[in-house]
Amino acid sequence: MDQETWKLVLEYLAVKGDLNSSKAETALLEKRLMDWVGEDSDREEQLEEVLLLWQDTAQLPDDGLWRESFAGIRKQIDQAPVRKFKILKWWTVATAAAIIGALIFFIAGDQKLLTSEQNQVAWTTKTAAPGKIINVLLPDSSEIWLNSGSSISFPQNLKHAGTRKVKLNGEAFFKVKRDPAHPFVVKSQNIQTRVLGTSFNIRAWKNHKPEVTVLTGKVAVSRDSAGTQSAAVHLLPNQKVTYNTKLALLVRENVEDAKTSTDWRIGKLYFNKTPMEDVFQTISRKYALKVVSDRSFDNCELTAKFDNVSIKEVLRTLELTFDIHYTINKQIIYIKGGRCN
Repeated sequence: MDQETWKLVLEYLAVKGDLNSSKAETALLEKRLMDWVGEDSDREEQLEEVLLLWQDTAQLPDDGLWRESFAGIRKQIDQAPVRKFKILKWWTVATAAAIIGALIFFIAGDQKLLTSEQNQVAWTTKTAAPGKIINVLLPDSSEIWLNSGSSISFPQNLKHAGTRKVKLNGEAFFKVKRDPAHPFVVKSQNIQTRVLGTSFNIRAWKNHKPEVTVLTGKVAVSRDSAGTQSAAVHLLPNQKVTYNTKLALLVRENVEDAKTSTDWRIGKLYFNKTPMEDVFQTISRKYALKVVSDRSFDNCELTAKFDNVSIKEVLRTLELTFDIHYTINKQIIYIKGGRCN
């Protein structure tokens, strides 16, 4: 980025964080940034990284020294020769942009007023009933596939929000409409997932370890505790992160094929050393049936794949694997006996 572009980025971050700025002014700066990006993927990636970095570092300084710091950084940027910007690593200047943006964001106005305005926005909730998978088209043209028993909530003004925030309970596959100027944030259980435009799967069932798997693009995942985020873990395609709730740690790992995380969309079931309690819950959601057992399967795990089969085929596998006996009466599966191999 050249000097003029960096000044444009700084101006945009300042206006975006100023509660008194007009929508027209913000829109004009966004258009200038998008004109600069054009069809250049490298420029798009640079802008994406700057905005994500700003999101990661936006925090209020503890004392009043922000005024001196702000003035110093701004002076250095304004006085630096053009050639100096050309040889700097782009992320070095992005850090300055992030710091300035963070300062302005929190100085711009009363945060209580901002919260009040957000609370006045009407929210919509979509829910996938047991046994059903639904497709949801958000106001910003992002697409979401909700797994059985899951729900998604989003503000009605999502398309025009500075940050596109949604809330997920359960599991969903996201195909986010790319918009570098408006990050997309998903809050689910104890984690927050932030992107600008990509496809990924989030599994965040209550009382289970949340995990995020990336198919395309880049994703930043952080722990979310009472509205406070930890340092973000960044994911690329065929990577996933799992939140260890006991240790309060985000664990990143590579996966062979991220697409398998979305097999549920076409009716497939995939279990890999999955505790039987989780297996029973998955069966209940997919087939809209309740599972009742006369014994505990706490120490049992299942590794198996089912390609859109009937519930009887699934139960037949459990019967052979764990020596169980089952009956189905109306919407309830009764399981008797059984042992772990």
